[in-house]
Amino acid sequence: MISFHSNILNKNYIHIIIISLFSFLINFYYSKFGSFPIDTFLHYDSAVRILNNEYPVRDYWIVSGIVVDLIQSIFFKILGVNWFAYTFHSSLFNLVISIATYYFFLSLGLNKINSLIYTLCFATLAYTISGTPFVDHHASFFLLLATYLIIHALKTPKKNYLWFFVVILFFLSFLSKQVPFAYVFFSQSVILLYVFIKNKYFNIVKTIFISSAILTVFFLISLSYLNINFNDFYIQYIEYPKSIGEKRYFSLNNSLESFFNQYKFLIFPIMIIFIIKCNKIMNKKLDLHSKEIISFLIILTLGASLILHQLLTKNQIYIYFLIPVFFALLESNLINLTKNLKKYCSFTIIIFLIVITFKYHLRYNETRKFHELENVNLKNSIKSEIIDPSLGGLFWLNPMYKNAPKNEILILKSAISRLEKTKPNIMFFTNYLFLDSITTKNLNNPNKCFTKDGTCFPIKGNKFYKNYKDFIKNKIKRKKIKKIYFFRHEKIDYQIIEEYLSQNCYSYDTDDLFHIYEINCLK
Repeated sequence: MISFHSNILNKNYIHIIIISLFSFLINFYYSKFGSFPIDTFLHYDSAVRILNNEYPVRDYWIVSGIVVDLIQSIFFKILGVNWFAYTFHSSLFNLVISIATYYFFLSLGLNKINSLIYTLCFATLAYTISGTPFVDHHASFFLLLATYLIIHALKTPKKNYLWFFVVILFFLSFLSKQVPFAYVFFSQSVILLYVFIKNKYFNIVKTIFISSAILTVFFLISLSYLNINFNDFYIQYIEYPKSIGEKRYFSLNNSLESFFNQYKFLIFPIMIIFIIKCNKIMNKKLDLHSKEIISFLIILTLGASLILHQLLTKNQIYIYFLIPVFFALLESNLINLTKNLKKYCSFTIIIFLIVITFKYHLRYNETRKFHELENVNLKNSIKSEIIDPSLGGLFWLNPMYKNAPKNEILILKSAISRLEKTKPNIMFFTNYLFLDSITTKNLNNPNKCFTKDGTCFPIKGNKFYKNYKDFIKNKIKRKKIKKIYFFRHEKIDYQIIEEYLSQNCYSYDTDDLFHIYEINCLK
């Protein structure tokens, strides 16, 4: 019996169980508090539409999130279309990335207890900040997994097959979101190309090339099978998002003080590690071209790329999960210290990290800051099964109706009832990205979301405005749309439809719930 228990401990089973339960449950628990519809449900209706044979690019304009929608549709297929299946997805992803991170910490030479503590801090700051599936998280975590695998593959260069999985992870990240993928891909590629040429790892290059070719061909065949035009994909997924990124890049205005205040706990361990590496190189204890330096540069480029992405994105900060990773790296660089000093430094680092983790846990998880609920009293929330039984488990509280959630729910229930009774085919412009899944009426939402700044679709003045205009017209014609609806209480500019249709092709009406455009022709 003693031998059996000892064997379990040696194989990390208990630690894996602890990490699995903690990482899954903490995300699952916090995901249920509050709802900022445009972010909370970003992949809800779109995943359901895939199950109904409506696909991104072809049936709704998309700028990111193809893989996240697809994965969520699988969870809906298996577990049913409900809130449980939605948060099970993100919670399971938090579990997987946490276990991978634990093994990465072990590979750094850290002991099991410290690796466990670092991992629990990581799980607290990883997917839990959002709680629900979100495109930036998926894209970043695929890149983090790829980075772990690259570092491992560089240590075992004869295992060429590992690079096939690296390519897959990069591919999944790209189809989740173009950035931060682009930043990480190009920066790490420069480093890896140097390593491959210097060490003559031509078999690895061959593996990467063949893997990339296979995935590209598979992707193109999938587009053709789903009747998705490649040119449409290229415009929606490559060119249009690039135009958004260029605008944000040139409007970037972030003071050094603000930058340091936001990322100080990430910059701090990186700077110390950098000093330690430089000192070892100067004292000729470390070769500049060694695998240790290359591995550090690989993970450093990931961190720098995610910081750059965070500076350019308009979302709340979500990359604090990198703090435990770089603190673990810092401890792994203390191997030259005496045993007692190393033990003291390790203890100090862990206590410091626990305090930092608790700080961000209170700020982001407890207040649901990522979903704009920081200044909202979550005790005012209402059980969402009142809206629809499939939303059971979610406590509804939209920051836009923080003091009157019952009023918002009454509006939604009245709207659902009205929409169900509407006979002609309609199109609904809304950021309530779950309504399509709980109505029998097809709402034919042309986008995944609607924002005033042109993030979700091209607005007037954007060079792809005409492409979107043609997309809207073709969808109206193909779906035989007779009426277009907007909620009165939402902040979507209902007059945008007037920019896409000729004035003599519609009539306008309004009532207590909706702005309504009745379509007469398409010009």
